[in-house]
Amino acid sequence: AGAAWGAARLTGTRRRASTVGLAALVGTQLGQTLIAGGWRRPATLATVAGSAAGLVGVIQTPGVSQFFGCRPMGPLGWAQATTSATLATLGSQVASRVVAHAPERAPAHEAEPGAAPVATRPRTRDGGDG
Repeated sequence: AGAAWGAARLTGTRRRASTVGLAALVGTQLGQTLIAGGWRRPATLATVAGSAAGLVGVIQTPGVSQFFGCRPMGPLGWAQATTSATLATLGSQVASRVVAHAPERAPAHEAEPGAAPVATRPRTRDGGDG
């Protein structure tokens, strides 16, 4: 959303850039829903398509758009939003695969095998140190 806002700000007003950023953010969420929910499932496809249509309707309908603090966008704004949303969605998928295949590491506070145990202080009820 930040990248979409930045690109849109270079080519238009703050209000338009905010609308582009919003469309990119929601578009990214819809893309992630599509991937996580199974893009072959009719219910997922229908939900994502309906939500996307609602987003477009809210942004492109002049009175409704103004009520929500948006501005109707032209082809450039939609291109900036969809490009950012697509790249963010794909980036999140790549990042999750990298994390899923990363070797497991012991947390830093765990001792090495064979090391002497370290005394710890009990925590108080509020989560702070005793």
